[in-house]
Amino acid sequence: MLRVLGGALVLLASGSFGITAGVRYYRASRHLQAFCRAIELLRCEINYSLQPLPEVCALVADRLTGPPAAFFRCFAAQLREPVSRDRAAAAAMEAARGLQLPQDAVMAVLELCSALGRYDLDGENRMLDLTASRLQAALARCEAEKRPRAKCYAALGLCTGLALLILAV
Repeated sequence: MLRVLGGALVLLASGSFGITAGVRYYRASRHLQAFCRAIELLRCEINYSLQPLPEVCALVADRLTGPPAAFFRCFAAQLREPVSRDRAAAAAMEAARGLQLPQDAVMAVLELCSALGRYDLDGENRMLDLTASRLQAALARCEAEKRPRAKCYAALGLCTGLALLILAV
């Protein structure tokens, strides 16, 4: 009886590990969608309200939820201190716990954050367009990959647990 219970626990633990790894792809998709929405919010605020960048980022953070909101909130707080935009963006990326983004999307966001406030309005809009297209491409790739990869990780976790169970018996 104890062996059956132990085997079930091993199988459950490895299966949940695989499912958790698969859930990361769904989170990455949600976070990419939030950043695409944030780009549009930034565009509207920069073009129409003409407020300073820390206030714009704080307004964007108020309209988002979860780790993307934490990123923009921390970025706004960092911009109020005398640090460079690059360091502020890197610190905000580290402070946003649970943020799941592909590496190319992270680079696009960091490049946008380092360029915001340096150009005129047309340059800002071009940078926002470029970042939006890069994030949309990452989102399309993530949407295409998330279901097969989530299934693969779940199956891999269950198979690993089954293999451990067979080796233990």
